[in-house]
Amino acid sequence: MFITILYSLIQIILSPLYYGIDMNWHKYLTLQQMDATLVQAKDLAAVPRPKIGWVKAIRKALNMSARQLGERLHLSQPRIALLEKGEVDGSISLRTLEKAAEGLGCRLVYVLVPEDSTLQAMRETQARLKAQALNAYTEHHMALEDQATGAAFRQQTTDELANELLRTWPRDFWDN
Repeated sequence: MFITILYSLIQIILSPLYYGIDMNWHKYLTLQQMDATLVQAKDLAAVPRPKIGWVKAIRKALNMSARQLGERLHLSQPRIALLEKGEVDGSISLRTLEKAAEGLGCRLVYVLVPEDSTLQAMRETQARLKAQALNAYTEHHMALEDQATGAAFRQQTTDELANELLRTWPRDFWDN
């Protein structure tokens, strides 16, 4: 844990130097803080949801009947069955799920975990994709004018453009 925090602090200090001075510090700091928070949630993301849903799985593990849970939540047994079905099919609200968790003596933990390793990695991927698309557009028009460039030059300009996008973080950064 200490190493993760130390690594995050080093990234916070060094990354703006890499990306340039003009970078919006508030956005960058917010991103780094969120990444540091989400590192703790990575293990939770690996836990598969039970096929019968968490509410029913925990209720059964506690050997609690649907009627007993219903009494704790001031709901009928058929309503508990609907609640459990709603969790499985994804139609349950967070408020209802939180209420069910409380009735089971649990706490609802709700978090979005990036598919990539970090939010910063998502930014870098998006910057590279956007830079490649912009560069391909330019290269296409240059080729039409018989002014095509070599692979090394295209790679260099794509890298420079991606770094510029990361540094300036334009409003249309996530537009495709």
